[in-house]
Amino acid sequence: MFYNGKDSTQFLQQTEFIDTALVPLISIGLKKETLHNAASQSDYVLSLVNALENQFKGRVVAFPSFCYVEGQEKEDLYSNWKLAFENSPFKHVLFITGDSEWLAIDDSVLWTPTIPLDSMDAKMKIKILDDQVRQIIPRIAEKWST
Repeated sequence: MFYNGKDSTQFLQQTEFIDTALVPLISIGLKKETLHNAASQSDYVLSLVNALENQFKGRVVAFPSFCYVEGQEKEDLYSNWKLAFENSPFKHVLFITGDSEWLAIDDSVLWTPTIPLDSMDAKMKIKILDDQVRQIIPRIAEKWST
C-alpha cells in the first residue's frame, strides 16, 4: 500500500494486518556539486521502497519521502518523525536511506548503498532492485521479530 487516498481506506479497514510504515529519508542536494548525486540516490531509494512495498503488499504502507536539505539537524528531524510515528497505528517504522550519516543517529535505520539507475535498462534495474530486496528482507524480518 501507498500513502494515498485509495489505499488509506483499505488501511483503515485492516490496521491489525498492516503494521509497518516504510519511510524513505531523502537528501535534497541544492548545490551544483551535490544535486546529481542526491537525485540519483533519491531515485534508487524510492525505487527500492516501491519494490519492498510490492514484496510485502498487505503488510506495509510506503510513505512519501521525508526530505531534508544539507545543514539541517538530522537528530532533531529524526526524533520528531519517530515521536510522530509512536502515536500512530504502526507497530514498526522502517526508515530507509542511502545516506550513511543516518547510521550515526540510529543504527536501526535501514541504510543501503545506492546504485545509479538512470543509465540502466529496465531489466537491469529490476535485477538490481530484486537483489537488494533479497538482502533487506532478513533485516526487516529481524525487526518484525523484536
